[in-house]
Amino acid sequence: MERLDLGPVPASDDEPTTLVLAPRVALSCAKTAGVPLFRRRPPVHTIIVGRCRFEIDGRVGRARVLAVPANTPHTLLEFAEPYACAAYFDARDHRFEEVQRLAERWRGFVPGRDDLREAFSDARRLSRRRVDRRLLLALDAIQHEGLGVSEAAARVDLSSSRLTHLMSEQLGAPPRRWAAWLRLTDAIAHTVFARANLTEAAHQAGFADSAHLTRTSKQLAGVRPGMMLPRRVYLADVPDGLR
Repeated sequence: MERLDLGPVPASDDEPTTLVLAPRVALSCAKTAGVPLFRRRPPVHTIIVGRCRFEIDGRVGRARVLAVPANTPHTLLEFAEPYACAAYFDARDHRFEEVQRLAERWRGFVPGRDDLREAFSDARRLSRRRVDRRLLLALDAIQHEGLGVSEAAARVDLSSSRLTHLMSEQLGAPPRRWAAWLRLTDAIAHTVFARANLTEAAHQAGFADSAHLTRTSKQLAGVRPGMMLPRRVYLADVPDGLR
């Protein structure tokens, strides 16, 4: 697993923000103190590791490990530990039931102490799912060719409404939310691999400006984009075109 160090580590004993990255799977560990959290709704499945208080669909609870299905609005209200981990699993590859079982296995993981790469090894052993290939082709066209939803639907011989129905049913979220998520992950990739600043990354990923990127990051990931940028990145099976 290749390691990238992105700038100097602060002169302290604190572990910097760390990201373990592979196609359609990402794990991040970061400090929790002072990080503003917003209500979020990512189109991917999420596991949060670290004692937290949360709100989902009006229900407030506490958890040591929290698994949230794709496109479910939720808020992380506070953390009771100095570090927390967030893991994102693309619904194109993973069923939520598999992600839930993985969350149960992670109950003994201690963020900030245990090696995130060990958790990543568990994540890579999840079984892969099959979805309608037309959905995959449409999302590829949206991400890599910049097509709009109606154009992507036409590319795979579907109406916009039918594409929206199928994608919501099989992948948990409609095409427009997926498009926003793909732009967000592209922007983060530009900052990590191309060393672009957030303004440059926003334009390269198709956002109108950095403010648009910030709004999208808060809505989907629950934090400002700067909070997502790691100091240390471990890469596994990342295509050469992203390096």
